[in-house]
Amino acid sequence: MQRILMYYCTARNIRYRADCGWAELLSPLSPMSWADMYSAFYALLSKFVPRNCKVDGKPFHLFRLLLLYHDPELCTFLDTKKCSPDLYAQRWFRSLYVCRCPIEVVREMWTRYLLQGDPFMVFYLGLVILVNAREVILEMESKTSAEIAERIASFPDNLSVEDVEDFISLAKYYGDRTPSSFRLDHHSQIFGNAPTVETTFASLSQALCLPISVSELLQRTTIGGISFLVVDCRPKKQYDVGHLPGALHLDPDTMLTDPGLFTTAVATVLVTQQKTFLADNLCSNHLCFMGDSREEEDHLLNMIIAHFLHRKTQFVSSARNGYRALHELLEDNVDTGLEDHDSRRCSVCIEDISRRLSGTELTINQTSDKKLVAKMSTVMKVTSDSMKSRFGSFWKEGSDVTPALPRHVPTITRSRPYRGIENVFSIADEDYKDDDVQCGGASSSEESEEVVNIKLWQERSDITLHLFAEEITSDGKLLSSILIMTDTHLYNIRPLTDRDGLGCIKFRHPYSAIAKITAKRKHPDLITFKFMKPNHELQVIRFIIPDSKTVTSKITALIPGEQ
Repeated sequence: MQRILMYYCTARNIRYRADCGWAELLSPLSPMSWADMYSAFYALLSKFVPRNCKVDGKPFHLFRLLLLYHDPELCTFLDTKKCSPDLYAQRWFRSLYVCRCPIEVVREMWTRYLLQGDPFMVFYLGLVILVNAREVILEMESKTSAEIAERIASFPDNLSVEDVEDFISLAKYYGDRTPSSFRLDHHSQIFGNAPTVETTFASLSQALCLPISVSELLQRTTIGGISFLVVDCRPKKQYDVGHLPGALHLDPDTMLTDPGLFTTAVATVLVTQQKTFLADNLCSNHLCFMGDSREEEDHLLNMIIAHFLHRKTQFVSSARNGYRALHELLEDNVDTGLEDHDSRRCSVCIEDISRRLSGTELTINQTSDKKLVAKMSTVMKVTSDSMKSRFGSFWKEGSDVTPALPRHVPTITRSRPYRGIENVFSIADEDYKDDDVQCGGASSSEESEEVVNIKLWQERSDITLHLFAEEITSDGKLLSSILIMTDTHLYNIRPLTDRDGLGCIKFRHPYSAIAKITAKRKHPDLITFKFMKPNHELQVIRFIIPDSKTVTSKITALIPGEQ
């Protein structure tokens, strides 16, 4: 045995530690020849013994989530007592239970264990030990963490050879009722010699419940498999424009605004969970909570999950990266894979458009042209509706806000327009580029941006048209804007998000300063304006404008020499 350990450490260039459990792992192999013993020892270490079996080790964070999934009450009790798995299961895992079981029991257990070929069996065996002794553990309320850990660690001592068959069968039972993501997502990080990704376990140690991949939610289940009841915890307006077929909606806002309605919704989820289980006779009473993956919104998702765990609800998991990951996984099949999907209002679709328009080069990539154009043609409807909702009271009902800032619009020197084409307005090919020009939405005036009252500007008698649009910045972001036309000038007012009813004038250009207006051939709502500044530099500003043909026609008609 000493020779094998020395040879292994020398070959691997590592130092032997007395607490590593390798000597215990070798003891059941003693009848073998030296060569066979070494081969078996190496195979066990590399394929079946979890790595990093130490205090606060990665396997123990995963084991805790497994226990929480199957027995949240027991897991919560041990958490309350600060009795973490690394206090009682270290020697279990690193010795494959040799440390506590008689040799004859270990040999019988290993024979059945290795035939399964599943290295995660070490976790399921530990789960069986805890669940079978849960009543004993829950009675140790007055015990210290160390006393509880010592008592739990001794439970395998009582196993006999006759118990092994049931022990392995129960472990397999729990394994079959654990999401496959538990194995697939963590195998390379727990077993073998692959490099460990620290960020994976950093998130694992902070996980509120067992995370599963969204791809598992899309898989069809068979008899004896797992079927998930998906609970979509995004705001209702997001759920209404796209969700997984069959998903229940639990509005997170009601948790704070209407506790009674939230309690009723929770009861509905639990009843549906139970009915589905009884009807299908499958492991279909598993709940998977889905959020948006945005930190500012998913804090309510975490509160909902905590609520269900507090109710001792079994089989609670969360979809890793939420709806966003599901949307990306479906890709071209998003409209058929999601129910009620509306790309005009889907937040992921809108952000995808913004991301694709990043940088000063806005040429549409040919490989993604079809997807992008289809989404771009309708994105303004939702942004326009959103702006009308936010500022409707100022356009229609008026406001009591008294303007503290002047309404005066300083005059601007009329610029000599550049005429390099027959008509200012044109339809550009997809390879159209803006080279050697300034991009952005800065004001053309040398003065600082002027803040105005939006409602008062709407009441001005010289305004001929106002409309909601989206300005595309040089870094690809979409910013809400209000384009206002008078008989002489075109204005861009950007509403202030922190001051209701007020906006700042981003530019004011006389129509004579418009050198060119261009629309994309395949996307007519994407409009590019070229303005000639007083210093004869060209400024390029892009907008997404609904009903752009009507708008550009009116603007073109007001440009001197274009009537």
